Amino acid sequence: ADNDYLLMATLFQQKAAERRALSYQAFNIAKLRLDDELRKARLTKTLAIIVDIDETVLDNSPFEAKSIIENSDYPVHWDEWCTAAKARPLAGSVDFLNYAKSKGVIVYYITNRKIHLLDVTLKNLKLEGFPYADKDHVLMKTDDSNKDARRNIVEANHHIVLFMGDNLGDFMHVFDDKNIDERFSLTDKYKNEFGNKFIVLPNPMYGSWANELINNNYDLSKEEKIELLKKQLIDF
Repeated sequence: ADNDYLLMATLFQQKAAERRALSYQAFNIAKLRLDDELRKARLTKTLAIIVDIDETVLDNSPFEAKSIIENSDYPVHWDEWCTAAKARPLAGSVDFLNYAKSKGVIVYYITNRKIHLLDVTLKNLKLEGFPYADKDHVLMKTDDSNKDARRNIVEANHHIVLFMGDNLGDFMHVFDDKNIDERFSLTDKYKNEFGNKFIVLPNPMYGSWANELINNNYDLSKEEKIELLKKQLIDF
């Protein structure tokens, strides 16, 4: 078996105008919410937005495409792709984050890219015109994929208006390391936050949801992986 099971997900990212529309929709809603908060503006702390990077503001679908064509798996080619610094911005992202900056709102990028990729990540963000693409505002993964410690650093001195991400763990640590049913029930619990303080970007290619489908077992063969995926389909 090969990586052909990633075909539709990756092509959705690259070829679906609907995916682009969802991106515009997310950043349009983010702007409405930001304008709401700016109207209140009686806050003592500086306003900030926390965004994830991969599949939230930068499009890494060419890496996924390479993995399909070469039948390789992460982390093969990942550092090479990041070092090329040529990920394109997702629709609406650059405009929105620069709009936030123009209103005096600070942007923090909290990513689980590893720390050795900091310089090339900054280069990529700068090339595409993202604001705050510097070491003070891009917080990489050092030892823990849990983003709470990094979020807390920002929360200490800022009022966080919005969290934006493609993975539920981009919003709150409570979503991390949970099985599929738990992730659904937590999503229901926090339903009022989506489109309000939490803005979700679509990512059908990878993420915690996909890891849970294979029980976070990365040693499975492709055949075993696909077998496990098929078992979880709900038909009629």
